[in-house]
Amino acid sequence: MSSPDSPFSTQTGFTLIEVLVAIALLAVIGAMVFGSLVTTTQAMDAGRERAEREQTVRRVLRVMAEEISLSQYDRTFPWMGMNGTQEGQPADTLAFLAMSDGLGNAALKESETVRVVYTRERDRLIRFVRRNRYSLTDEALDQVELADRVRGFNVRYYDGQSRIWTDEWRTNDKMPKVLLLEVTFQPPNADPWTIREWITIGAS
Repeated sequence: MSSPDSPFSTQTGFTLIEVLVAIALLAVIGAMVFGSLVTTTQAMDAGRERAEREQTVRRVLRVMAEEISLSQYDRTFPWMGMNGTQEGQPADTLAFLAMSDGLGNAALKESETVRVVYTRERDRLIRFVRRNRYSLTDEALDQVELADRVRGFNVRYYDGQSRIWTDEWRTNDKMPKVLLLEVTFQPPNADPWTIREWITIGAS
């Protein structure tokens, strides 16, 4: 039997240093796991927010597309598409007559056509509606914000007669055959992304 002073004697338990090292290792592992969990949660939340925003904007663009596709031809109040920029990014303006008294709400009579204008103001996509086309005051002007965090609003027009795409539409004797709407968003701390919608004029 070995004495306590024998070199072959065994020791049980842990020293204070071993316990502290073990606690430090557990703390490091816990921090790594917690950090990974937080990062994953943030990424999931950001992805979910982007998906919800994209779905909302796609719905808005579909309603815009329906309204534009059913727009009316009138020489007195012609179709207008103006190319513009704000802070170096596209900020086009589109104006036309629509059988609508609100976004997606059809009017009852042809005389109730309204003048609709889509444009970008700073980081917002705006829809203006002039219910009285002949009014010169802002009393008959309604404004609806369709989307925020908008970096660019670009519209292109296809001339069915000339068979060319243009960035502007300033003729009062015809309407474009096809439109391409492009809305670019700039979320905070993320890369910009663009949603596109093709519109055929006169299609129900």
